Amino acid sequence: MLEEAGFQPHRARFDVDDDSLVEAVGGVDAACLARAWFKACAAVSALSRIAGSEGRSVSEGVVLAADTLCASEGRLIGKPGDDREAMAMIGELAGRTHRTVTGVAIIDLRDDSRSIWSDATVVRIGPLDDDTIKDYVASGEWKGKSGGYNLADRIAAGWTIEVDGDPSTVMGLPMRKLEPQLRGLLEGGGSA
Repeated sequence: MLEEAGFQPHRARFDVDDDSLVEAVGGVDAACLARAWFKACAAVSALSRIAGSEGRSVSEGVVLAADTLCASEGRLIGKPGDDREAMAMIGELAGRTHRTVTGVAIIDLRDDSRSIWSDATVVRIGPLDDDTIKDYVASGEWKGKSGGYNLADRIAAGWTIEVDGDPSTVMGLPMRKLEPQLRGLLEGGGSA
C-alpha cells in the first residue's frame, strides 16, 4: 500500500513476540496501539544496534509500525493458529458485523518525535455456507491474517463484505490518515 501511494519503504522483519500484549492490555484499541509501539521500538533498537556495530548512529529516516486486530461482540480476535481456529473464526464472523482496528506508531529518527494512533472500521461479512468456509480454510489463505481473512482477496473471491470506514485499515495500514502524515514528515521535514 505504501508503494502504491508513491513511497519507497525499506521493509524490515523483526522477531517480535507481541501476542502477550493482547491479554495484558484492555480492549482492541489499546492492544493495537501497544503492539504497534512495541514493534516500532523493537525496530529502532535493532537499527541502532546495526548502526552501532558499523560505527555510526541512526539519525535519519522514519520508522513506521502497525498492528491490526478484530473484535467481535467485545472479544479480541487475532490470527488463527491452525485450521480448526480458522474454521471457527470465519464461521463466527460470517453473517455478522465486527470491528477492525489498526494501531500505527511512527518515530522520526531525526528528532525522536513520535506519533501513535489508531483507526477503526466496522466490517460486515455476509453469510457463508459451510463448504465455502471449508474450501477457504483448506486454501491456507487465512494464515497470518487478523480475523483470518484478507479484505481485498475475499472481495475478489466473491464474498459479500461491507466496510464502514477506510478499507485500507482492514488491510493493515489506514492510508487515508497515514498518507498525508507521512508526506508531511518526509517532504516537509516536520515532526510526526
